[in-house]
Amino acid sequence: MISNKEAYLEEKLKQVTDYYNYDTQYKDNTYNYLAIGNSLTKITSWDRGICSTQPDNDYFHLVKSDLQKTYGEVTAYAYNFSVWERSSSRDTTLDLIDVYLNEKLDLVTLQLGENAADLSNYKEDMKNLIEYIKEKAPKATIILIGDFWNVKKNVLREQAAMDEGIKFADLSEIIGEKEYQSKTGTACYLEDGSTVKVSKEAAAHPGDKGMKYIADSIISQIISKQ
Repeated sequence: MISNKEAYLEEKLKQVTDYYNYDTQYKDNTYNYLAIGNSLTKITSWDRGICSTQPDNDYFHLVKSDLQKTYGEVTAYAYNFSVWERSSSRDTTLDLIDVYLNEKLDLVTLQLGENAADLSNYKEDMKNLIEYIKEKAPKATIILIGDFWNVKKNVLREQAAMDEGIKFADLSEIIGEKEYQSKTGTACYLEDGSTVKVSKEAAAHPGDKGMKYIADSIISQIISKQ
């Protein structure tokens, strides 16, 4: 099993060797959006949120599409930061997101925690992550997304959002609701035309209905004045 330090070093090496994949192109005349999360946000082999059946119907692409209706051109990136969730010392991983953080960012969504096993410092670690983003992207609206599976983690995230004075996209109404999850064997179509079938292990992830609910929750917070 890979250690926390090895996972960190592997990602750091990847950012160096694949430099141009991390060379963000935020612009002054576009709306700039960054989604930080785990496989619900982006699984590398699919290049989108896991279990969404089409390339553009995971929550990230749905939010981006809605932003385009309002702002026109949108520059958007999704980053899988699951190494933060699994780390026993989460603050030591924060510099991994430096390649995506920028003072030009208008919106940052945070969808992290489903893979976190140790909750002893979970809320404080989340608050430290939020504060780190605030420092690096001072003008960005930050929206913390609730937990898709776990009530306790959802509450901890909401508390962290309140403590930090940021917006919270609550998912409490759909936690454990099967209709918002995918199903084993569901066909998911990739950009190259190939098909991936949802495995038994992955089936509990959000399906298309779950992804839309998450997107709608984010969008409602974007338009909220509070």
